Amino acid sequence: MAQSISAYLNIPARDFATTGAFDAVLEVDSKLFIDPHLLKFTTAPELANSYQNMLDHFSKVIKLLAHSTRRGDKFWQEAEKLLRFNEVKGLCIGYSSTSTSGSGMGVGFRRQLVETAKTIVDAGITDPEFFELLGLFEEGVGADRISDMAARIIIDDLLVYSQRILTKLGVKERLITWTYRDNSYQLARNPHNNWPIILSPMDMLRDLPMAYGLSDVGDVVEFNQRLRARLNQLLGISWKEAKKLTKGKVRTVLLGEPDILRQLIEEYRGLPARPYNFENDPAGQFIWFQKAREYAEQYPLDLSLSPFPSADDVLTVVHRICEQFKQLIELNGLHTLLYRDDACTEPKREEAAQKLFFGVADAYCQSNNLDLSPEVNSGRGQVDFKISRGYNSRVLVETKLTSNPRLQHGYETQLVEYQKAEKTHHAIFLVIDVGGYTKPRYKAFLKAVEASKQVDQRVPDVIIVDAVRKPSASKMTD
Repeated sequence: MAQSISAYLNIPARDFATTGAFDAVLEVDSKLFIDPHLLKFTTAPELANSYQNMLDHFSKVIKLLAHSTRRGDKFWQEAEKLLRFNEVKGLCIGYSSTSTSGSGMGVGFRRQLVETAKTIVDAGITDPEFFELLGLFEEGVGADRISDMAARIIIDDLLVYSQRILTKLGVKERLITWTYRDNSYQLARNPHNNWPIILSPMDMLRDLPMAYGLSDVGDVVEFNQRLRARLNQLLGISWKEAKKLTKGKVRTVLLGEPDILRQLIEEYRGLPARPYNFENDPAGQFIWFQKAREYAEQYPLDLSLSPFPSADDVLTVVHRICEQFKQLIELNGLHTLLYRDDACTEPKREEAAQKLFFGVADAYCQSNNLDLSPEVNSGRGQVDFKISRGYNSRVLVETKLTSNPRLQHGYETQLVEYQKAEKTHHAIFLVIDVGGYTKPRYKAFLKAVEASKQVDQRVPDVIIVDAVRKPSASKMTD
């Protein structure tokens, strides 16, 4: 059963929102990340010194590496210790969809990071902000790594912040005493893993860090014309084609031209605060849960199952849930949550649609004692949902947007393999039409669906939901 933190603690969502803390959904990670740059601007009093503390941490690494004369000496080893970032459990943000844990940092990756930092320090760059920009050129460094590095450094501040928010809300139940570095905190317990729930201020979160890859640099800094020309020369391609570059190529250029890296750091340092827009929720990471609950309550669905239902019985119920979702999208306005904003025809990522269906389906499943599991690892990959009542009565549901170029592949290959792995006989392929396809490609998909019905094999049922944005009635009559 999916629950938001506020619902789990029996706190009205509006009251929780006034604290400025992110109301995460337990057991389902949101693809949001701590952006180190935003720590400079957060209004949370407990985090007032967090950014400087992070810079001080990386400055210590830089000083140690500056004194290191050979790989593995005592300065090198001490620097490596300071880059030991164990995973932070309990944040409910990041890439892990089932564990609400961070990604951590292994020995091999840590050594690689020290090598890169040493190269930068030897080039005369001692600005600790370069650690925040590692995602530009370091293999294996992405949004989750940068977020986890920051979280581990400021973990004490986050624990104090979490305790203060819970005290302000008057939470007295479902608390545990958590001891960290000889300090004890009264924190809420996550019922799914028994770890403490660590709250995050919303104003330090983004859906991606400001510098994730060189193709994102245009969103990070405005290089002057001379510097852009120099980069074009060094990269051997135009700036617009930068997204085609491997991180290895970018690494060679940036580490080989320290002046460019210095300029990048300087521009990055002066960036304004741009936290995630929770109101519009362009990536579909926040609003889906609350809206799904509201729609399920406003448009109730009367479902029933016998105590020992067959697989066919469960399939009938799941079909009704899918058809109800289809109606909410097509007739009741839920389709607006599939697009980046009210005036935009660009759909959100496919994950936003998957979470929206999960939220609606979970609300209906809760009242009917059905188990809904998101992103179940079946051994051959991940299926979006598994809905079941007992071991032998399971139905798989895969959600795809028509804008997904692998739509037909998902139908013909993925779910059939999932069915084999999960030993279930029923699956539904829920297609949400948001456009974004060529007519030949979509016709090929429909043709494949019809062809599969003519042969004797287990194939998923297909439900197509029309979520294409329509012009308003007033515009149609203009």
